[in-house]
Amino acid sequence: MRFLLPLLGVVAGSIGCGDSLAVKPKPALEVVVKVTSDPTKPLEGAKVVYAGKTIATTDDTGQAKLTLNGNDGDSYEVTIKCPTGFQSPTKSTVIPLRRLEGSTPEYDVTCPPTTRTAVVAVRAENGAFLPIKHLGRVVGRTDGAGAATVLLKDVEADTPIELVLDTTEKGMEVLRPQNPSSPAFLLKRGDEVFTFDQKFQIEAPKVKVWYAPKKTGPIALPTKPGM
Repeated sequence: MRFLLPLLGVVAGSIGCGDSLAVKPKPALEVVVKVTSDPTKPLEGAKVVYAGKTIATTDDTGQAKLTLNGNDGDSYEVTIKCPTGFQSPTKSTVIPLRRLEGSTPEYDVTCPPTTRTAVVAVRAENGAFLPIKHLGRVVGRTDGAGAATVLLKDVEADTPIELVLDTTEKGMEVLRPQNPSSPAFLLKRGDEVFTFDQKFQIEAPKVKVWYAPKKTGPIALPTKPGM
């Protein structure tokens, strides 16, 4: 989308005896604002705002084209308002006017997603068929070899993630440790892949020793021969 901004400055001067000649304004300058959500991922729907008004919106290529008027050395200060689900930059973008023949100035802006996707590869030695919990909710279960892949979507960026291998089911009481948790995985400004390795020891069941009860009651006295 193109938007013709108002002329920043037109200078008039007087020449000779009462004759006046207006200085011709410089030709308009076209610039491109390119917005991405992640490297190489163009973002559609980001608004370019100047003086409180939206003057352009990025297309499906992540580009917004502006046509600016003014003299070299002048500058425009614009802000980028990202669409819902993406974080707008805290600083404005300053666009100086520099006319370079044969080139169109480009300005790159990033709108990172406010949520991310995390993949956790779980390997639990001696931990077959264990429920895997995140924030108290079962999000997966290990297979017969103790392996699983957990996919967590829409996790807030810069938020630590912790998984727990649940050993409270019947038959799992012999595993040590009980209910181990993963390290706190920090989900930064990008989708991440983590690994959670846990080794369980199997506690041998306690052997109960059975002793025959002692006989109680009257004790027979020995008898003398011939009696």
